[in-house]
Amino acid sequence: MMTTSEAGAQPALPRGRADRPAPRGHALAGRRTDEPPASGPRASASAARRAGAWRGAATPWLFQAPVLVSLAVWVYGPLVFTGVLSLLDWDLISPHPKFVGLTNYRQLVENPEFGNAVLRTGLYVLALLPFATVVPMALAIMLWKRPGRASGIYRSLLFVPVMLAPVANALSWRFVLDPLGGIVNEVFGGLGLPQRDWLGDPSFALPAITLITAAKFVAMHLLLYGAALAGVDRRSLDAARVDGATEWEITRHLVVPQLVRTTALLAFLCAVFAGQWTFTNIVVLTDGGPDDTTDNVYFRLYQYAFTFFDAGTGAAAAMMIVGGLALAFAVVSLPRRRRATG
Repeated sequence: MMTTSEAGAQPALPRGRADRPAPRGHALAGRRTDEPPASGPRASASAARRAGAWRGAATPWLFQAPVLVSLAVWVYGPLVFTGVLSLLDWDLISPHPKFVGLTNYRQLVENPEFGNAVLRTGLYVLALLPFATVVPMALAIMLWKRPGRASGIYRSLLFVPVMLAPVANALSWRFVLDPLGGIVNEVFGGLGLPQRDWLGDPSFALPAITLITAAKFVAMHLLLYGAALAGVDRRSLDAARVDGATEWEITRHLVVPQLVRTTALLAFLCAVFAGQWTFTNIVVLTDGGPDDTTDNVYFRLYQYAFTFFDAGTGAAAAMMIVGGLALAFAVVSLPRRRRATG
């Protein structure tokens, strides 16, 4: 007979049975609870691959981080603040601004002075457009066809209006156009021509502001056209000359078509910066006069916010300008997107 101890004894397992994997589906299949997590060359290589992937994904963002932070702090942050401010009635002094919703926008739309300022801004853009495209293109092509030391000197002289401080430049023009002893009137008097109050006459004030601003557009866009002409192949021009083409035909059929995209970009930049670049000249030379014939939307924005202390209306005017520029950009870029998708 078997004793109790012998009856309760389990049969001995074959050698190495405990080290074999459990059957499929078993709760502990393929895993031993008494072993530490997997380690070794394979685990190290996997961790290194994961770290490399994270570094590869993060590197572009690290390079872009300064630009993105600058945009958030100096562009989008103030834009959001201006949008919120446009919904308030605030005099820049009171600690408790009043929420008025879209009232500021409605007042601007119903204000005829603001509407006239918008129209005059459009007049500035149209008047400055030839000086932003045709004139600098012609000058750039002339200087490009005659490379040399003289060409570099001419470019430097034409770029002077951009290097001058805007206020200093405007003050210089005030002395030049002074009705009593100004250079222009002295020259006109010497030639027997009638002398004018160029900045005080409603018929001449806006053209005078336009021409003063035009010098800056010509100087800046001359530089940009010169950069665009650097990509034109001169060998095609030489081949056309060999075939008997005139300089006008070469310019019209070979050079100008390669500047179409640059011209479109500069025309859009003229629409964007015409109001801003005329603003300083308006403030220094005419203060919007005579009889509000030289003001624009930027001058009105400045008056609303810092002359009448109506920050909400000024912010609303700023948001309307931003909306108009965004709409203009969408209209300009829409044909290009259609060509890209078509």
